Amino acid sequence: MFLTVVWNHAEAFARERTADDPLAQLLFSLLPEGRFLFVTITACLIARSASSSSTVKRLFVIAWPFLVWSAVYAGVEIAANGSGPGGVGGIVVSILTGSAAPHLYFVFVTIQLTLLAPLIQFLARLGRRTQVVLVVVAAVGQFAVVGFGLVIAPIQFPLGRLCIAYPFWVIGGVALAANLEVATTWFRAHVVHLTVGLGAFAAAYIGIATSVDDPRSFGNDLLLSELRFVWNVLFGLAAVAMCMQLVASTGRWSSMAKRAGERMQDLGYGLFLAHELLLYGVAAVLAPVSGPVPFAVLTPVFFVGAVIATLGFVLVVRRTPLSWSLTGRPMQRRVTRVPALVSG
Repeated sequence: MFLTVVWNHAEAFARERTADDPLAQLLFSLLPEGRFLFVTITACLIARSASSSSTVKRLFVIAWPFLVWSAVYAGVEIAANGSGPGGVGGIVVSILTGSAAPHLYFVFVTIQLTLLAPLIQFLARLGRRTQVVLVVVAAVGQFAVVGFGLVIAPIQFPLGRLCIAYPFWVIGGVALAANLEVATTWFRAHVVHLTVGLGAFAAAYIGIATSVDDPRSFGNDLLLSELRFVWNVLFGLAAVAMCMQLVASTGRWSSMAKRAGERMQDLGYGLFLAHELLLYGVAAVLAPVSGPVPFAVLTPVFFVGAVIATLGFVLVVRRTPLSWSLTGRPMQRRVTRVPALVSG
């Protein structure tokens, strides 16, 4: 999931640098938003937590590096643009609410969900029929949230920083946690169906998006936003099904996937927190040659460059006393298998 987030931010960097590329607009509309699956997995892990002590430990592991990196990004903003909007008070608010960098609100939402752990775990203990009803109600609520977000867009209210903006994804994570064995069997049996359905919807989505005369009008914007919500749901289902199928399989690829997953459990949070800073560095290095490069090429270049640079940075930090503050993991000379405390 951390890699998905890095990809989303890499394509945003590329889009800013290829604003006149028509392909950029089309591909941007098709790229899934990692935050939704991020929220679902977070809710699933919280729902499956065994005790309140694990919740408190998870909260500390998440919150302290979040505050440290928020201060780092706020300092970078001050160095680049002066004191920043709102003076000292505005800086403090940005640090506490995940506004210091574009990606930190993900962690702010995770902290909110962690604080709501007792409620999430209660919902996970409800009967299956009740959970089905909750999923349906949450889906309707999510469509309403999408429309409400468009209505309040002119006032720039940070709705996406609040966990109440993700009812379907939170309840979906709860239902997944409560029915994990059944869900795993279902996903493995429907990999092909979900993949074909995803491709068919992508074709329909492209057809509608390219036929809309005025995509900025409220009605068309609402239509495309609701379609994008459905697209993210289908993509999330297909992605989860493929991952479950890969993990359940045997052979070289399955073994590599499991080892990569274990390594990402150890490095993922640090990679997520640091990648935005390293992405700016990669963009600065590539600035002299990135102008004429097409969006479809520039995005993977930024992604690969950011992942390599950030991975190197995190591996170095893990072997210093700053490891706990910057990655949420204790300092160590060798990366070992550890339990996953942070969803991704």
